[in-house]
Amino acid sequence: MKIGILGGTFNPPHKGHVKLGLDFAKKLELDKIIVIPAKIPTHKKAEGLVGGRDRLKMCSLEFKDSIFEVSDIEIKSERESYTVYTLEMLKEKYPDGEFYLIIGSDMFLIFDKWYRFEDILSMCTVCVEVRENGESVETLEKYAKKHLGIDTRKSEKIIINPVKPFPVSSTEIRQRIRDGRGVKRLIGSDVAQYIKSRGLYLG
Repeated sequence: MKIGILGGTFNPPHKGHVKLGLDFAKKLELDKIIVIPAKIPTHKKAEGLVGGRDRLKMCSLEFKDSIFEVSDIEIKSERESYTVYTLEMLKEKYPDGEFYLIIGSDMFLIFDKWYRFEDILSMCTVCVEVRENGESVETLEKYAKKHLGIDTRKSEKIIINPVKPFPVSSTEIRQRIRDGRGVKRLIGSDVAQYIKSRGLYLG
């Protein structure tokens, strides 16, 4: 079984996250994608991070396609959200699974700083989506060779996928909510309604 892993704070999840998953599902013919909200993010500051249960619920409302499976594996964990731990748990659950870790180019460009990144590379294929108007494929290839020791043109351990960007970020959505501006073109209507009903991101 070919399993994609899409992790993040999802604070909140949005249409860009969904597009990222579906892009690789189509490109790699994945059987399913496990969406994993992080309990405690380790690679970036979590400004205005709402509770794990709220983010888990929003993910279940945003990722509606049948290929997605929202998991609380990190939310309910007693420890920090290190990807290597999550992969180890998923490998126990799916011993015959082929894993594809889906990340954006910003996270990839600090991948050598990830905890036990060598072990992550040994357990999965890293799939990087790069915006056509952002970092170039060449930039990512040079980074992989210099910092990870991997020639992406010869190795199948890293897949780089250039795409047209979906202009949205969770930071922008939170700011728009604080400003009282609309967000329905950026997130699903059910998520927008949930945020409103819970009074999230107003402070």
